[in-house]
Amino acid sequence: MKESEKRPVLPRLKAWQAGLIIGLFAALAQAVYNVLPKTVEGFPAYRIAPPAYGFCMFCHVRDLVNWFLNGAIPWMKVAPISVIVPTLTAVGILIGGSLTAVAVGEFHLKRTYNPGLGFIYGLLVALSAAVLGACSTRVLLRVAYFDAVAVFGLISLILGVFVATEFILKRGGG
Repeated sequence: MKESEKRPVLPRLKAWQAGLIIGLFAALAQAVYNVLPKTVEGFPAYRIAPPAYGFCMFCHVRDLVNWFLNGAIPWMKVAPISVIVPTLTAVGILIGGSLTAVAVGEFHLKRTYNPGLGFIYGLLVALSAAVLGACSTRVLLRVAYFDAVAVFGLISLILGVFVATEFILKRGGG
């Protein structure tokens, strides 16, 4: 049996197709399951910023961590949406991506050249997401709501990608 016959045939998606699917599921999650942050310090969250909470790789991970730590650290507040059960978007993407990579034979563990520096870069990305209050995908969803902060965040994200590319890839800063 040939190697190509052993692998299941999975559809190949273009970036715009994957984005469309993720956007539709995010909108459905937000509309059907009421996946919305309820309040921000006593104010309805939708009055402070557009919700666009159906998909966020930063906020949902933050809520998941807060949910787990809430029992051990009582002052750690959980987002009202995640009081009972956290939003498991990030967990689903991690499991789904891993299973897909295994299914098509693309799953490989790789050793990074400098794990300490990679950790610092990841920490800087997470801190930037915390300041903005969203991941890059949620920023795009918030831009669709014409949120001025999200437009500023998107411009900053684009500039950050160019600076990081120049510094890390072209000048060997990594």
